[in-house]
Amino acid sequence: MCITLEKKLIPDMFNKGSKLYSILFLKCPKCHDSDLFIEKRIYKVAGYFDMPESCPKCQQGLSLEPGFYYGAMYVSYATSIAWLTVVYFSLVIFYPEFSLEFYLITGLLSLICLSPYLFRLSRSIWINLFIQYEENIND
Repeated sequence: MCITLEKKLIPDMFNKGSKLYSILFLKCPKCHDSDLFIEKRIYKVAGYFDMPESCPKCQQGLSLEPGFYYGAMYVSYATSIAWLTVVYFSLVIFYPEFSLEFYLITGLLSLICLSPYLFRLSRSIWINLFIQYEENIND
């Protein structure tokens, strides 16, 4: 089942209220309204790591305890390995005669380019494991 939003077909799993919406769009896991990061541009160096203390809409604390986001490092490792696996199988399918050096260069350069997004994505995944969405939180 899908809905139409701004003339685009979006599956229900990407709508507000789903974990994927909060994770992929880097939104507060409780209300899905505000952003998890202060700076919205991923590749801007100043303010890259900055997150608000709490959500401005629902007041949910975004750092549940000291060192909370250390667990996101494990998620980041998993997403990096998943990306390198996608690169490998893409090369196997589209360029079967690739060399190991070509794979390493392609994989590592693409991983370096994606690392700012993967950093934020891993934090978003990590906090979404612990905080559930509440539909009528802002009413």
